[in-house]
Amino acid sequence: MLTVSFVTTVNMNLLWCVTGAGHLLLESFTLMQCICSEHEITVALSGAGSEVTRMYGLQEAIAHEFKEVISEREQGYSSPLVGRLAKREYDLVIVAPCTANTVAKIVRGIADSLITNLVAQAVKSGVPVYIVPTDYEKIQETTMPMSLNQELCRLCEGCPPLEHCPEHAIYRDDRVRIHGLWCTACKACIELCTYASISFGGKVRVHIRDLDIENTKRLEKLGGITVFRSPDAITV
Repeated sequence: MLTVSFVTTVNMNLLWCVTGAGHLLLESFTLMQCICSEHEITVALSGAGSEVTRMYGLQEAIAHEFKEVISEREQGYSSPLVGRLAKREYDLVIVAPCTANTVAKIVRGIADSLITNLVAQAVKSGVPVYIVPTDYEKIQETTMPMSLNQELCRLCEGCPPLEHCPEHAIYRDDRVRIHGLWCTACKACIELCTYASISFGGKVRVHIRDLDIENTKRLEKLGGITVFRSPDAITV
């Protein structure tokens, strides 16, 4: 169960950075929903973050619930949003979830993307950074977006999910598939499939690379950054 403790009554301006990870994304969104009742939140989406929030059905909710949503695509290479941190417009930066790729760049001082630029500038400007890495334990259980079980699919000649998907995200080649970049997780297809071959939120176990775990340990030693194992460990 998610528990969030507020240790200040002062309204804060927070910058929530989302990278391209599905693991801990739903939990991070729940945390931000709790926090936004007390604080102003601007959302910064990496290129992959924009795609993944769509896959998990969060795109519209994020657009409606938070003060401002900024995508890496509209920021270009110069990332002008970074300038707000130099002016101390934000009191706290939260990167949740943070992919292994982003962690690797941060620990090596690479700032070549929107999120890594924001973290670098926050540290330079004395703005605290909270990070929730996706790769902490050797074996982890993660939540999947919309998924089609090929063993249950009967390859029906007339496939209702394919025919009625509003985003045309279900297609057929040698088998029926879901195009992850087009799917918005509306879940209409789940009820349309007679054989229950489509699901959302299934759990899978993944084995984390030793290199990624080591990078997470290095991240914990960096100044200006606090690392959390999960979103529900964060207090604001």
